[in-house]
Order: sequence, then structure tokens, then C-alpha cells
Amino acid sequence: MDAKALLEEKSVRGALLRLMMAPLAGLHFVGLELYLLPYRLGVRKRFRLPVPVIAIGNISSGGTGKTPMAALVGKILREEGLKVALLSRGHGGSHEKDGGAKIVSRGDGKLLLGADVAGDEPTLLAQLLPDIPVIVGRDRRVSGKLACAEFAPEVILLDDALQFWQLHRDLDIVLLDARSPFDNGWMLPRGLLREPPFHLSRASIIVLTRSDAISPDELERRKHVVQRLAPRAALFTATHAPHSWIALDGTQEPLEALSGQSIAAFAGIADGKAFQKTLELLSLPLKFFREFTDHHTYNKEEALDLVAQLPGGLFLTTEKDLTKLRDLWPTEETPLWALRIQLAVKEIERFRSILTRFYARNSKEDANQHEAGSSAK
Repeated sequence: MDAKALLEEKSVRGALLRLMMAPLAGLHFVGLELYLLPYRLGVRKRFRLPVPVIAIGNISSGGTGKTPMAALVGKILREEGLKVALLSRGHGGSHEKDGGAKIVSRGDGKLLLGADVAGDEPTLLAQLLPDIPVIVGRDRRVSGKLACAEFAPEVILLDDALQFWQLHRDLDIVLLDARSPFDNGWMLPRGLLREPPFHLSRASIIVLTRSDAISPDELERRKHVVQRLAPRAALFTATHAPHSWIALDGTQEPLEALSGQSIAAFAGIADGKAFQKTLELLSLPLKFFREFTDHHTYNKEEALDLVAQLPGGLFLTTEKDLTKLRDLWPTEETPLWALRIQLAVKEIERFRSILTRFYARNSKEDANQHEAGSSAK
């Protein structure tokens, strides 16, 4: 079979597969709306924690920058003098089999759990936010109660919890990738949407990330669509900005420090191609690149196999991947560095102001509710 015939066959197979997935996507939508109906009618109540709650998430599968956004929001809240606790599910960690909630960090700069147990994202967030306790658990009601009992936070931050419907949130921050905010417009499994675009109406803040990856005209069109779907939400744009290189031992170097070397790279994140593109934009010609699935769990054999692809070379990866390679990578033979990415939000002072006003408003409401409850007794 020649190349043209092979491409046509793959195209036909792809079209048939998409056709088969369409009814399942419809069932996903109907099932979600039926599940949410009792909440909307007030028949089923969401569990409410005793402190204000901020959730960060997206309406699609894939990497939109939730982890760097959680780090940014946590940093802003701490700079405002607030006691914060961060809750994360911890995809890929062995804790998922155990259930319950576990403390990853108590906010004293020490890790109590590694990425193998806690998952890559909570471990990374504990390192990025050393003065904020991080708790991991599938059920954010359970981990939230543990956070309140152990750390008495003034505000709780939820990483990747937009679809955890059972817990009340006071503010939802929704991230959309500006390059393709709604993927192909279909819900899972026909597309990547976890919920339909009109659900954006419940967002308090919407951030279009990677806004520098499209033209200014395209960005304005995206903003117009989002504002139509969520007219009451505060809309921001953001970029993923490379910041520095981080070594396995925590050493930090400026971006220009690794230029002029023989380089290989790999990533196990939702958008590995974006990581590869970022390295190329940093003028780092790659001799080798390998993409793994999101939250990939590495083993010693894989680490040695990667090193064998470029003996004597320098290897680059993401900070999420670095958390899982501390005890696996042959550090003496082959240097491994991770690229630290920071989310740069345009109009950051307005963003900070909204978070500050949110806390002041909701903490006052909580106090009034507590006083009313005490009077009733």
C-alpha cells in the first residue's frame, strides 16, 4: 500500500471513530446535566468548609497552566498576609489507592511525601510554595476538613478542582488555552471538553493562557467569545514565561546558562509539544526529544534508556517530571535540569485586587454567618 492510500485509510478510520464517539459525547453531556440538576434546584447541597475557598481548573482535559496558576495565587494570598492551605488530588500518586487525605507539606519547607505517593503536581506545588501546607486526596471535602483541623487556614486553595461538584467554592478561576479554548467543541470522548462552554457562566475569573501564541486579532476574537459566554467574569490574559533552570539538588541557574551544549529533552505532561516548542524558542537545538503521557511514572530502566540516547549530553525536562526522577536519574554521569515556568498575568495588579476583595468580602460573610449561628443558639 502506497503512502497516499495509507493516509486515506487512516483518514477514513479516524472519521468513523469520531462518528462512533459522538453519541458517547452526547451521553456525557446529558449525564452531567442530570447530575447537576439537583444542585441547581437546591435539592442537593454542596459541602461548605468554614473558610473561603478558591478553585482553579479548566473545562477541558489538557495542560492550560493550572499548576503555575495555583503557585501564583498562593503566592499572592501569602503576600497579603493570609494563612493558606492548598488541596490537590494528586493524579498518579499511590495515595489514590489508599483513599483519605495525606499531608504532603506542613508549610515548613519540608516534604513529607514524595511524588510516588503524593503525585507530581502536589509535590511540585509544595516546593514552589514552601510556606503553604499542601494536602492531597481525591475527596476535597475530606482533605479540606483535615486542612482546617491541622492548620486553621484563612483561605483554602483548590488545584484542579473545577469539576469537584460536591464542595462549595466561593470563587472559581477558569483557565482556557488561547490557542484552542474549546478544542473541537465536543465533550469527552469525542473531544477534550469536560463540560460544555456555556458552563463558563459560573466562573468568577477567566484567564486565557498562552495568549502570546496567537495573533492579537485572534486573541480579541477569543476574548469576545468568552465575554459573551461569561459576561460577569473578570477576563485576563497570561503567558507561560520561562524563568530559570532547576537541578535535581535544587540549584538554580539563569536561562542562558545551558546554551552551547549537546541537549536532549523529554516530558510527561499534557502538552509535551508545547514544552518542546518552548525549548526551541530558547534557541536550544535538541538532538533528541521523547514525549510521555501526562503524569507518567518513570522507572530506573527508562531513565537509563533516556541517558543512552545521548551519552555525555545534557538532559532537560519539566519541573513536574523532575519531582519523580530524584532517586532514579544517574546524576553523576548525566546532568538533568528542569525548566521553571512562571505564569505572567497581564494586569496583575487588577488580578491581585480581585483576590483581595474576594477574601475581604467572603471572610466578612463567614463571620456574619457564625455570629448568626451563635445568636440562634
